[in-house]
Amino acid sequence: MYTDKWVEKTVNKIINVSHRHLVFTIPEQLRGIIFRDRSLIKVMMDCAAKTALEVLQASGSKAVPGILAVVHTFGRGLNFHPHVHVLITEGGLDGDKKWQKIPFLPYALLRKKWQYYLLTEIKARLPKTIFNSRFIDQLFKNNGAGFYVNGASKMTSALYAARYIGRYIARPALAEHRIISYNGKEVVFEYQAHESNKNVFCKLKVIEFIYLLISHIAPKHFKMVRHYGLYARRIKSFAKKLVEGCRVFLQQSFNFCRGLKGLSWRERLIKTFGRDPLICPKCHIEMELWWIWHPKYGNIYDFSRDQPCCYEYEKDQKATKGKTEQKDLQLCLFSVWGG
Repeated sequence: MYTDKWVEKTVNKIINVSHRHLVFTIPEQLRGIIFRDRSLIKVMMDCAAKTALEVLQASGSKAVPGILAVVHTFGRGLNFHPHVHVLITEGGLDGDKKWQKIPFLPYALLRKKWQYYLLTEIKARLPKTIFNSRFIDQLFKNNGAGFYVNGASKMTSALYAARYIGRYIARPALAEHRIISYNGKEVVFEYQAHESNKNVFCKLKVIEFIYLLISHIAPKHFKMVRHYGLYARRIKSFAKKLVEGCRVFLQQSFNFCRGLKGLSWRERLIKTFGRDPLICPKCHIEMELWWIWHPKYGNIYDFSRDQPCCYEYEKDQKATKGKTEQKDLQLCLFSVWGG
């Protein structure tokens, strides 16, 4: 129930564009340090968001994406294995308030940046000793390719993206159906091992089992979901209006198919076939036109290339309010990282 409400609420807030799901992991040697100092979990989330932003801008673009970060502290076997799930828009708004689509992320750079920012932040918080300095240096040396980041999952709509990340919000450390038996003294549960993809059965004493479960309870008032970039709290509503506003101008700018009677390509298809080509036959919601490709003529239309260069944000609003929101957008584009 809670997850459904969160998904419904999030769909109305995030931008309806393609998102990429990234999972930022850490080596086993760091788990004990983060276990003892839970404030480092927020450091992990901040570093993951900062990494995603910089890598997305690595091509020279100054576009700022929308980023949602969710943290998990458990592995499949109830071990302490903190990692960050990040949902990032495949593109962002630049300083001219224009949407730039960036569908590709260089994963080699993503791994190296993630390693650098996380180890640098952890080193700054550890006591300044020779042992800690050598420990961090060894982690750099032993992980030459950086820390592992998984980014295979792609979501094409806001609804699917919210549902996908929503299942990580209320997910328990151990699902009840994985508990095989309990005799009052011992608990037996199963999980699928990452390495072999085979089911592993684990038997623990009750006190050990309870200890593992409560070790994943978050500190009081800790935010398991954090918002960055265009999804930062004070800017996300304006950013969404800005991007959604492009939809209004999109069909107006795409007029090369007008006939002699002045009908648009969309109106001509409706008149000829009796069906609106932009209404989804499944959910009956209006779709957005992003790309048209022809096998002979190539890329005929690309939203990221052919969209209007500027969106004038609600001229009928009061001038002072408009200036304030535009100022907030500039802050977001270059500096704001909200919680």
